[in-house]
Amino acid sequence: MLKRLLIRFKSLRAGMSNWAPDLTNLDGPRYQALADAIDRAVGDGRLKPGDRLPTRRQLADALSLSVHTVSAAYLEAERRGLVTGTVGKGTFVCAPPAARDIPFLTQGRPADLIDLSVCRPCIEPLHAERLRATLADLAAGEDLASMLVCRPIIGLARHRAAAAQWLAGFGLAASPDCVLITNGCAHALTVALSTLTGPGDLVATERLTDHGTISLASVLHFNLLALETDDEGIVPDALDAACRAAPVKVLVTTPTLNNPTSTLMSEARRREVAEIARRHGLTIVENDIFRPLVPEAPPPLAALAPDITCYATSFTKSTVSGLRTGYLLVPAPLVVRMVARLRTTSWMGTPLVAEIASRWIEDGTMAELVGRQRRELAWRQQLVHGLMGGETYATAETSINVWMSLPPPWRVGNFVDYARQSGVAVIGPEPFMVDRTPVPHCIRISIGAAQDRAQLEAGLRLLRDILAQRAEPVPIDL
Repeated sequence: MLKRLLIRFKSLRAGMSNWAPDLTNLDGPRYQALADAIDRAVGDGRLKPGDRLPTRRQLADALSLSVHTVSAAYLEAERRGLVTGTVGKGTFVCAPPAARDIPFLTQGRPADLIDLSVCRPCIEPLHAERLRATLADLAAGEDLASMLVCRPIIGLARHRAAAAQWLAGFGLAASPDCVLITNGCAHALTVALSTLTGPGDLVATERLTDHGTISLASVLHFNLLALETDDEGIVPDALDAACRAAPVKVLVTTPTLNNPTSTLMSEARRREVAEIARRHGLTIVENDIFRPLVPEAPPPLAALAPDITCYATSFTKSTVSGLRTGYLLVPAPLVVRMVARLRTTSWMGTPLVAEIASRWIEDGTMAELVGRQRRELAWRQQLVHGLMGGETYATAETSINVWMSLPPPWRVGNFVDYARQSGVAVIGPEPFMVDRTPVPHCIRISIGAAQDRAQLEAGLRLLRDILAQRAEPVPIDL
């Protein structure tokens, strides 16, 4: 939690805003809190278009933060379209969002920026074609139940049957009665963790984990415990030691293509982790959103320990990012409690979107789109290997993400800023860090975010050229 700070800058450059953020009792990552403060100040008019923000160094000194944290906040504010940075001049407030007409996928980005910072699947014309055809079929049909109902809260029986069919392809013997339809994987995780935890409970997860889990810890007030990992994910001995040392209640893990590191846990490791969880009375929450991308992935933890595992997945990383239907498979004794949380958080998963997903499962469209996604990501991964083969990085054949180490003397904050100034956006490790251990000298490159192969190649070439410098640039603001 950030301390209450009221900042007043006594000596500001001419023309610079005298904005004084009040960061009071804010939870979550520090960079996010500062970005939110900028957002609020722009929204209520305290910061106006053209106002110049303090330099990173000034704001860092005033808030007792690192320059890297302030840089991350400014980068997040730029992503939201709130500010824009000009080399040698500073960071300035943009026009208010209502005055801009920018497509969703490029909101807050300069038009020529190659954005490789967003973890999403590749998009091609076929996605729009399939969606257009499905919507036409829905409009022509006589049965509009999927648009009119508001019950059952757990989801329509047909949609849960389609979900069970889809999950069976992953080796899960899923009863439709134990599947909840949610609005995406993030919603499924919210339902599961709000059911299983209370304020102050201890939840173990990878040291670098999906930022959504970190945000949920702030919202639900449970405490996260960072576990040591290696190139297969969670180290079993670390989990066992953590459970012996403290009353861990839940284990949250992404065993298949962890975000951001792309680690893939072997079957033997999964069995060991499941055994430790059972021995210590843990409930496992398995985030398996990337699983469809891996054709022969090891069995899910939910298949190895179905009685203690809640399994969450969706289609937002493997087909279409806007297809926000998720499936939460839970042990039978937890169904009633989970449905109560589902009702509280959204009443029910949106039936119309679940209908699209169900039709695509039934007619083979979903399998077709997943197959094409795998092939496109495999091609893009080969491009990464061809252009970045001299660098050190971790990824998988069909992973959306590449976890790349920065050579010395590069630092993450400087590299991310310099890359963006050069025309390509990537993201550092801070949003994924559970604890305050030293920041890994790595960046995440999301190859699915590029609009096409040519744009990805251009972005990778820019990154390769920057890395070849093997030297840090002069900071923007001195």
